[in-house]
Amino acid sequence: METVFHISNCPPKYQVKYASCTLLDGALTWWNSYKRTVGVDATYSMTWKTLIKLMTEVYCPRNEIQKMETKLWNLTVKGNDLTAYNQRFQELTLLCSKMAPKEGDKVEKYIGGLSDRIQGNVIVAEPTRL
Repeated sequence: METVFHISNCPPKYQVKYASCTLLDGALTWWNSYKRTVGVDATYSMTWKTLIKLMTEVYCPRNEIQKMETKLWNLTVKGNDLTAYNQRFQELTLLCSKMAPKEGDKVEKYIGGLSDRIQGNVIVAEPTRL
């Protein structure tokens, strides 16, 4: 979905509206019910990240979340592929929000997955956010 947002230059304020129009079957029924309960303005003013979290709570069984948390816990840079590490880290922290609820937790986990050579340079910079 994020690729579609990028390709179509969909501004953040329309992402939830756009994405919700692609829902089918049970997901569409759930969304329409949610929209009636919370209100149209509230649903369409939420951010894309909020919608992802909401749908994760509704559609991701706990055991699947635990598998993703294990992947996040064990995530490290493979070789020198920081791009793949960054992308996977972002995906997993988005889906495993309870594992790194604060920005400082995310920074600490991110640094922990870096190779020793890179880790030292990053620690010296004392980053406070990703």
